[in-house]
Amino acid sequence: MVPQLSTTDRDSQPHNAIRSHYLANRVGKLCLLGLLAVYSTLSAGQDTDLEIRIEPLTAIDQQFMSDQRARVEQLANRLGRNLSGQAIRDIDTLQRLLDDGLVPSTDTLSLQAMGVVFGDLLGSQLGMGWIVYRDNAGRSRALSHRDTDVTLFPMTMISRRYQSGSTRRLQSLYDETVANTRPQLPGGKWLP
Repeated sequence: MVPQLSTTDRDSQPHNAIRSHYLANRVGKLCLLGLLAVYSTLSAGQDTDLEIRIEPLTAIDQQFMSDQRARVEQLANRLGRNLSGQAIRDIDTLQRLLDDGLVPSTDTLSLQAMGVVFGDLLGSQLGMGWIVYRDNAGRSRALSHRDTDVTLFPMTMISRRYQSGSTRRLQSLYDETVANTRPQLPGGKWLP
């Protein structure tokens, strides 16, 4: 009789090792099938095709945005200023509203109202107009250029940054947005 070299169950009883390997393999396959079933159920409920629709502003959108501008005008009046449509002056007014704490980071509606005014300035500078942008994520008011697919979302440019604690100056954000967007517009590469 030859002495056994190994004393583990796996080597001394190969049929147990085969059976446990078979069971582990089967359990693994069942888990994988379960995960695939859950994934296919979740993905079936989601439209994987990204459909984007550009629409004109509705009368309700226009009224809402007009109310947003009036909100910022009232805030500017508290500083002894008004909105002029001049980028340098109005961006300075928006910055003062933030610096002086007249718009707290928790006031999303006022921050987005400032985004409307900021967007008006960008639109004027870049020849872009307000539209409704729809995709699978939802509906947004945005700026778009009629001859391109360039789209900006200024309504949240200020609110998202300010609410996350950013201290970036609005003039810097404005200048960078104009500089990055202008070359994408028709004839923009030749404009200063």
